[in-house]
Amino acid sequence: MTTASGRAGLRHQALALGLFTVLAVALTWPLATQFTTHVPGDGIDDPALAWNLWWVKVCLVDQLAPDIFHAGWMFHPVAVNLAFYTLTPLNGLVSIPLQTAFSLVVANNLLLLSSFVLGAFGAYLLAFDQLRWMTGPVSQPSSHPAPFVDRRFLAALAAGVFYAFASSKLFYASLGQFNIASSQWAPFCVLFLVRMVQIPTRRLRSAALAGLFLVFQAWAELTYASFLLIFAAILFFFLLTMSIVDARCGPAPRWRAFGRQVGQIVASFAVVGAIFLAGIAPILAAMLPDLRAEGDFFASGGGFADIFSADLAGYLAPTRLHPLLGDWVATLPFPNDKGQHIFIGYVGMALTVIGLVAAARPASGC
Repeated sequence: MTTASGRAGLRHQALALGLFTVLAVALTWPLATQFTTHVPGDGIDDPALAWNLWWVKVCLVDQLAPDIFHAGWMFHPVAVNLAFYTLTPLNGLVSIPLQTAFSLVVANNLLLLSSFVLGAFGAYLLAFDQLRWMTGPVSQPSSHPAPFVDRRFLAALAAGVFYAFASSKLFYASLGQFNIASSQWAPFCVLFLVRMVQIPTRRLRSAALAGLFLVFQAWAELTYASFLLIFAAILFFFLLTMSIVDARCGPAPRWRAFGRQVGQIVASFAVVGAIFLAGIAPILAAMLPDLRAEGDFFASGGGFADIFSADLAGYLAPTRLHPLLGDWVATLPFPNDKGQHIFIGYVGMALTVIGLVAAARPASGC
């Protein structure tokens, strides 16, 4: 039987999904008016990223060929190893029924919109989960009515909006770089990594789900999977450090409890790592023969890093697509025509400052 709080949570989630869907359509306008005929982009990357979806369907459905990582058509008789290419294989797999039912263009656009909705929903769940964990259940004295809207719900909604609809992601979508727009699985991975730590009774379940979403992100876009691995490593060493501090600073050294705690931490992250390695094994298997034959793929110098790396000014300046400030941004002295922007918005920054100030205030005694 669903409890009242459970029903409220489901209503909140339904409202969040509805809001994020409306925003996805509104903020990608006029895509909705050309949904069956056009994909977003500048004509450079978008044809290749749409081709990815077509290629996966051709291999797995039309040709019944299980190897999607080697294409021999474009440079025949030399096969191209697509494991080193931005293939977005998970997007291709999900697109198969959509391509079958509709068309390649519609499938591409549906996946793009879903990346906004799912990314926002994942960030919403992560934020609401942490707010609930920090504040506990809302309890109101009998003489005071319950608030019309839980403030944690509004804060979590804002987190979802800021994550999924950041100007940087909208900018990548406008360029047709749908691989970089595929960041929707990262919040779900972080959600279960944190739950793995905070809810000991569900440690293994959370570890398994964290590993699964890490695999999803790797198969959608490896760049974000590498960021998640860095986050997991930082979390792992932070937990080890805190375990040592707890063992040494208690009333007496508690090394036996420390050993159990470290064992649980290591076991949990081992589950995440095992699932991740098993999940990306097909990609690694496609890469290894070329690595053995050609050696590493390191290039001298910075490659395109000086052009495509985020600029510090990108924290403060919107993209050149901004309806009011875009012309001014285009005149700035740093490269600003690709992915140099990591701007979350002036509203987001203001709310962050307000939140930090509010959190720093001492709690009231009444």
